[in-house]
Order: sequence, then structure tokens, then C-alpha cells
Amino acid sequence: MKIAVVLSGLVLAGCASPTVVQSVKPGDSGLTCAQLQNEYVDVQRLRDEADKEKGMTGGNVARALLFWPAILGTMSNANEAIAAADNRKVHLANVMLQQKCPIPGVTPVAVPTAAVEQPK
Repeated sequence: MKIAVVLSGLVLAGCASPTVVQSVKPGDSGLTCAQLQNEYVDVQRLRDEADKEKGMTGGNVARALLFWPAILGTMSNANEAIAAADNRKVHLANVMLQQKCPIPGVTPVAVPTAAVEQPK
């Protein structure tokens, strides 16, 4: 009986694993604006999914009841996935700025002309 509880706990621990993305991928600088924007949106979706794993989901409740250490693994993995997604978004935003691409969800800030130093 004890073995069945431990095994079911291990199975539940393996069920929830938010995707941990690479911060920098080879070829990022060669992507078009549209590809960079799609990648940025995908990473935000993965971040949102990882954030949901930290909440009171049915899987988390089952993990807590059957094998409480599994919930610690889920939370740790979710935090790692969120941090990796945030790092990826920063990297993609930097590449988009270099290529003068608009960043999804970010409104450009207008700089007042008086604040821009004019050449003399």
C-alpha cells in the first residue's frame, strides 16, 4: 500500500511540468520582426501557463493530499519556468529593439522634442 502511494505521488509529480525555455536560441538575431513577435507572444503564453501551475489547481491539490513533496517540485519548476520566460522575453525585446521592431504589448513612448538635444 505504501509503495502504491509513493508511486502515485511520483506520477503526479511528473504530470505538471511547465516548459522551461532557453533564454537565448541560436538564430534569434536572424529572425524577422514577425517571427520575433510570434516568439515573444509564445513565451508570454508559456509564462502564463507556468504561473497558473503555482495556483490552486486540481493537480496541486491531489499532489498535496497524496504526496506533499511533489507540490514543492511543481512550485520550484514553475518558478524556474517563469524566470526563464522572463529572461527570454528580455532577450527577444533587445533583439526587436536592435531591429527596430515593435514589441507586442508595449506602447512606444514619445520623447518630447524639447528633450532631444539638437545639433548646433
